[in-house]
Amino acid sequence: MLTKKIAKNELNNFYQSKFDYFRRVSFLSAMLTGLLEITYFISDCQIFGRFAYETLVPRCSVILPLLLLIICEPRIKNYRFGVFLYYLIAHASMWATIWAIWFLPNKDFAREGFIIMHFAFLAIGLGMPVAYHVPIHSLVLLNIIISNTWNHYEHFDMMISLAVPVFIGIIIIMLILENSYADQYLIKRELEKTSITDNLTEAYNRNKINEIVSDDETEQLNIPHAVDVVVLMIDIDKFKRVNDTYGHDAGDKILVFLTEQIKRCIRSSDMLIRWGGEEFVVLLVGAETEVGLKIAEHIRHSVETTENEVCPITISVGVSKYDGGNYREAVKKADRALYYAKGHGRNLVVHYDDISDEDLLDYPKSE
Repeated sequence: MLTKKIAKNELNNFYQSKFDYFRRVSFLSAMLTGLLEITYFISDCQIFGRFAYETLVPRCSVILPLLLLIICEPRIKNYRFGVFLYYLIAHASMWATIWAIWFLPNKDFAREGFIIMHFAFLAIGLGMPVAYHVPIHSLVLLNIIISNTWNHYEHFDMMISLAVPVFIGIIIIMLILENSYADQYLIKRELEKTSITDNLTEAYNRNKINEIVSDDETEQLNIPHAVDVVVLMIDIDKFKRVNDTYGHDAGDKILVFLTEQIKRCIRSSDMLIRWGGEEFVVLLVGAETEVGLKIAEHIRHSVETTENEVCPITISVGVSKYDGGNYREAVKKADRALYYAKGHGRNLVVHYDDISDEDLLDYPKSE
């Protein structure tokens, strides 16, 4: 079962990923299905033994859905719209076939046409959730059964006997493919997580910035509510002394402890990034400066008053407001505020705007 591999709250992302991966295949399959439907006019002419003007309009009726696909496809972002649009071509071809069959003097070849239609649904359905595909594809069988009331297929029972196993086989194939893609999806997600996650603390690493920064030279933050972001630069006071006194394993425990305390104080929408060594950056998304200062003070107080298994520690925090420009400027300001806190006693929260021009000195972080 797919839900044994993919959590229910992750299914939507999984289906979107699957759609994005197979999108071109599904699109080209839909286009090919519609174009081939038009070319079946040639076989109509062979059956009639002349120009089959009767089936020209039915066969060409699929042109309108094809034009709709060409116009709308580039605008599709969500897989649900893709399901509607791509399958529309397949069903339009099915209806065009049924319409054309009405005029044919020999309806015996409908079997082959309908079998081909099943494989068209298979190709289009590669990018679609199997849960959506099953009811949509089953309409092919329903169309055959209903259309038999006026087309009176010469070997209707044989037509159904052939169609049902093909339908079942295609569903089984799609289930196998979907489960196989689930394995690939999970591996991809794990690799993505590893590439942007610090192994020790499980906070983000600096590669996370590449995901949320625009590609142009402005390096603006490309996240919701990016104009309301407060940047915190956090550094452990006298961390070198911890490593020298208790060892680097103990230092690692302190880093994990700090990460846990920060995560308890921020929201799920905020981002915690290990900037390097004992230095962390927090992006408080959708927060005003006053809120950011309160959160920073909450973090500082929590670290100072909460026991850990190594030794008591304190932190210094620099705070700045992101103004919507280059994110590096906001980080630089938070870093300068942190330097100021380090040079004025440590265990402080300092806002960049509270520092005078005379006080903007490069205080060392090391002891």
